[in-house]
Amino acid sequence: MTALFHGAVTRRKFLGTSAAALAASATPSAAPAQGARFRRFEISDPGMPPRVLDSYKKGIREMRNWYRNAFIHVFDCPHQNWWFLAWHRAYIGWLEATIREFSGDAQFALPYWDWTKTPRVPAAMFDDVLDPNNAAFIPTFDAFKAQFDAPVTALFAAFSQAQQDVLAQRGLSSTADFWSAVAAAPAGMFFEQPGARGLAPASPDLDRTTRATVAAATIRSALRTANFSGSASGTDAAGFASAQAASHNDQSREGILESQPHDNVHGAMGGAAGTAFMVSFLSPVDPIFFLHHGNLDRLWDVWTRRQTALGRPTLPQGADLTAWSNEQFLFFSDPSGQPVAKTNAGDYAAMSVFDYDYSPGSGEDQVPAPGTPVAALPATRAFSAQITSATIGAGVPAGGVAQVPAAALAAAAPQAPPRVAEVTLNLGPADQGRRFRVLVSPEGGGNPIEAGGITIFSHHVHGPTTFTVPLPENLAVAAAAPGASVPLDVRVVPLEAAPGVAPSPRVRATATSPQVAKITVRTS
Repeated sequence: MTALFHGAVTRRKFLGTSAAALAASATPSAAPAQGARFRRFEISDPGMPPRVLDSYKKGIREMRNWYRNAFIHVFDCPHQNWWFLAWHRAYIGWLEATIREFSGDAQFALPYWDWTKTPRVPAAMFDDVLDPNNAAFIPTFDAFKAQFDAPVTALFAAFSQAQQDVLAQRGLSSTADFWSAVAAAPAGMFFEQPGARGLAPASPDLDRTTRATVAAATIRSALRTANFSGSASGTDAAGFASAQAASHNDQSREGILESQPHDNVHGAMGGAAGTAFMVSFLSPVDPIFFLHHGNLDRLWDVWTRRQTALGRPTLPQGADLTAWSNEQFLFFSDPSGQPVAKTNAGDYAAMSVFDYDYSPGSGEDQVPAPGTPVAALPATRAFSAQITSATIGAGVPAGGVAQVPAAALAAAAPQAPPRVAEVTLNLGPADQGRRFRVLVSPEGGGNPIEAGGITIFSHHVHGPTTFTVPLPENLAVAAAAPGASVPLDVRVVPLEAAPGVAPSPRVRATATSPQVAKITVRTS
């Protein structure tokens, strides 16, 4: 690595989110009268100023604490609960402000990657330090540990009690726990070069299953989700932002947005071999992380504007809003390395906190025009499947059959919530990075249709974990008598190896293979 990029890490820069007395953060500028101050462009948008990627590269080189920024994701990132979107909005926003400072570009705003429009790694993201296989990055775990062992020890010694409590809930009570978690892959999260990103300039395309999870139909289904977050008990849909949990360190049910484009793009970045920082919680080491999450944040804005146009709530309501808003995010730092003053989840409910907007991208067509008649939300129903085979990768495909009224599987109105299958898997630590396809077939036969995918992304996952898969829009059901039900077959199968690539032992059934514990079909 060049001396510029990974010289000695100073205590001030490295301990920015430690237990130092909370200082006033450098809060973003107030929005001017007309529009936002900063615009985040889609990376292929011809209107994006050429300086944007140059500033991004310069900022990465000048930060010197790029890896420490990735540690925040290991320490504190929520997945599988309703703080998923708000935490990442904060994480992206503070990184963006830091790049602005270190690049010297006062107008810098991160680009985003619209994978629905372009389901391949943008060519620009293989250039220079935008590719984690570049020589500027630390190539091996041994070199990484040698450089960061002392700073990590100092960091843990300086954590506040509140931060220590968060880390304990995540199994990171000590530096030994941390180094065990971030050890060299496959046991841990550190991917040595040249496996820091699996997709390469010669093979940048997302795989077939991931393309389905980012396709326009899947994004439509996500945006048509009518609630911000579902209940922790599972009595309703998981929600656009994923379901409620007691704290952002707990897991609940993943909604379509998190289950499909989020998880599967992370998984796809490993390529055929499954090697990439993006498949682990050290994923922010790869600069493409911030473009991926920028698009998810943009879709949150699209969903918010759609809900507003339809007269529906855009955030939790009543006591739920209070609980959601007051959740504490304790590890962010500002561009000067000081802890930020904005530590409540509610501080990041709107994009105005960082004074930015987005150039238009996929999904904008789901925002109704002013004056569009708004239909009442139809009641939703849930149908439990009988599990006929539980072990994924065994001789009989894992899954089950739900008896669903034929009328409930008919094409839904544009404003109706999506029809989904919620698939609950029993998972263990060894399942991190495993990837599966979800296939459905009505009436228990015929050619199965690929509904989506499941990627086990979070290293905190254990026990029953629920993923939401939208039912295909082209699900054809034969005419049936009024009130009649049809069997809907839902299967979870390992993602096949690419042509010419030997299948990984991780896709075969073993004593520790994931088990399908439950399948629930939800319809209007």
